[in-house]
Amino acid sequence: IKNIIKVVLILLFFQGLKSPQESLGDLGAMESLRVPGKEEFRELREQPCDPQAEQELINSIEQVYFSADSFDIVKYELEKLPPVLNLQELEEYRDKLKQQQAAVSKKVADLILEKQPAYVKELERVTSLQTGLQLAAVICTNGRRHLNIAKEGFTQASLGLLANQRKRQLLIGLLKSLRTIKTLQRTDVRLSEMLEEEDYPGAIQLCLECQKAASTFKHYSCISELNSKLQDTLEQIEEQLDVALSKICKNFDINHYTKVQQAYRLLGKTQTAMDQLHMHFTQAIHNTVFQVVLGYVELCAGNTDTKFQKLQYKDLCTHVTPDSYIPCLADLCKALWEVMLSYYRTMEWHEKHDNEDTASASEGSSMMGTEETNFDQTLKSRKKSDYSLNKVNAPILTNTTLNVIRLVGKYMQMMNILKPIAFDVIHFMSQLFDYYLYAIYTFFGRNDSLESTGLGLSSSRLRTTLNRIQESLIDLEVSADPTATLTAAEERKEKVPSPHLSHLVVLTSGDTLYGLAERVVATESLVFLAEQFEFLQPHLDAVMPAVKKPFLQQFYSQTVSTASELRKPIYWIVAGKAIDYEQMLLLMANVKWDVKEIMSQHNIYVDALLKEFEQFNRRLNEVSKRVRIPLPVSNILWEHCIRLANRTIVEGYANVKKCSNEGRALMQLDFQQFLMKLEKLTDIRPIPDKEFVETYIKAYYLTENDMERWIKEHREYSTKQLTNLVNVCLGSHINKKARQKLLAAIDDIDRPKR
Repeated sequence: IKNIIKVVLILLFFQGLKSPQESLGDLGAMESLRVPGKEEFRELREQPCDPQAEQELINSIEQVYFSADSFDIVKYELEKLPPVLNLQELEEYRDKLKQQQAAVSKKVADLILEKQPAYVKELERVTSLQTGLQLAAVICTNGRRHLNIAKEGFTQASLGLLANQRKRQLLIGLLKSLRTIKTLQRTDVRLSEMLEEEDYPGAIQLCLECQKAASTFKHYSCISELNSKLQDTLEQIEEQLDVALSKICKNFDINHYTKVQQAYRLLGKTQTAMDQLHMHFTQAIHNTVFQVVLGYVELCAGNTDTKFQKLQYKDLCTHVTPDSYIPCLADLCKALWEVMLSYYRTMEWHEKHDNEDTASASEGSSMMGTEETNFDQTLKSRKKSDYSLNKVNAPILTNTTLNVIRLVGKYMQMMNILKPIAFDVIHFMSQLFDYYLYAIYTFFGRNDSLESTGLGLSSSRLRTTLNRIQESLIDLEVSADPTATLTAAEERKEKVPSPHLSHLVVLTSGDTLYGLAERVVATESLVFLAEQFEFLQPHLDAVMPAVKKPFLQQFYSQTVSTASELRKPIYWIVAGKAIDYEQMLLLMANVKWDVKEIMSQHNIYVDALLKEFEQFNRRLNEVSKRVRIPLPVSNILWEHCIRLANRTIVEGYANVKKCSNEGRALMQLDFQQFLMKLEKLTDIRPIPDKEFVETYIKAYYLTENDMERWIKEHREYSTKQLTNLVNVCLGSHINKKARQKLLAAIDDIDRPKR
């Protein structure tokens, strides 16, 4: 539009016929020109026109007029003027420009009028927006004024009060924490006082509470050091507890011991207390007797030679003179009486507290402590050896035994009437008993794997009897050879086929303890039959011819009296399978024996073995609901199981690859724990093969010369067990030459066995 206006000015210039110099003076007015008004544009639009002609005029305008605003149109037109001006040409050119100007003006007017409604509408919107903004500015101004009043008059003061209250609460909490920390810092003084007063439960309770509080305030740097200090104090209390526990062995005080037990219960170490107490009693016995004998030996020696202090108790006793023997023995009995009295009162205390509530007894203890309490409750629930259905000690009989007794009665009547055939009748009766005994052994007592171990094997007398019966009575040959000699056929007439067990009898189930009920019925029936034959011996001896009486004596001494010996191999098979001895060996193999400090807790294989005995006890109870288990039978079963367990323990110790002095002490602790729990489970005394284990453990402490003599005297141990004892256990305090010497001694002992 601006360029078009400039064109219009050029036209006006030409129209006025002004000179270029005059026209240049009027150029300043160009900036103040206004756009034609609405009426002027309307007039332009109302002029008659030809749209096509107008468009041709607009198209004829030079393109340079539509360039940027910086283009100087006046200068451009002036420069186009020729040097010599021709009025007619200028007028023609002016008319052309006027036509172009008119077309452009009309075009501009059309465009302006076309956009005029939108411009008006937009202008109204702008005006409305301006009015809204002014109203918003008023509202914001009023809002800010009211907010400022609220801030100064209410919010700032209230929030200040809340902030001060929060700060006050934080400071109160901090003050409480500081007081607690101050109390914790002074706890060690109170703990020392309580330990001096021997208030061990209170000291432990206070220490545990302090540890709990310390964990709450562990974010304070001063508490971290206190927490470690409390842990050290707790360990110190445990040490003092152990010392207090050792005092029980010689001077039992019920109040003192109750406090000690309560303290161990709070620590969750009741089982550790029992283990330690057992060791203290053992140590008290050893120290007491040693000091008594040492006093008499030094008194008799007349000097204070310290060499007696280094002697073993066994060697020290050899220095007691005959004159001092009786007084020394009396003082020994008095000293041991004090220890035994304390032990008895300790047992009394525990029996009195057995009926206490388990929950209260285990309060404050760990899960391990609860399990140990429940375990003590396999041990004490039942330890009867005679598993029976009722109190009646009725005999256990089979139909076979009753039939044999009935036949024997008839045969005795025949012998009284027909005395010439009395010997033949007794001979056949003995064969019937022989066959019965052989059948019971064949069904329930034969086990090659157990016999090969040399343990649980029947006596030599029983083996001789069984071999004799098999050779003289049992037909082991199953031959269909028609060419057999007549002599062989005649000999086989006196023999009978080997007995066969019914397939209805199952001896391989662990739930029934491998047919224990059937074994008990069969074995005890045979034993009862043998007892009846014992009662009949005077009557049979009366009808037996004098020349044949040696046969009767042989029958009783070699057959009837050996019937009870069948119990051992028959029940040995049950004992050998009822306990998982192999699992115990695997658990022992995982134990670390080369420890560097004396342990206060026994190993897990002991608990596993005791649980096996607990399960064995339950199965015996189940079997006793079907068949009464007599006292001799239960004793034999327990004896076999314990003997096998003890020998397995020795075998486990013999498999050790590395062992320290502390590890050997741990072995003794484990075995003592096993014995202590086992004695609660069974009435068998003494514990079978107890010395077998203890002797093997104590052999570790022998010197070279004593060890060589010990190896020659103790041939009950296998070559492997002796070799391991020399290589692993003694390797720490004997040289290589001495070890080779001991191994040679073991080889000499083993050579005859080969």
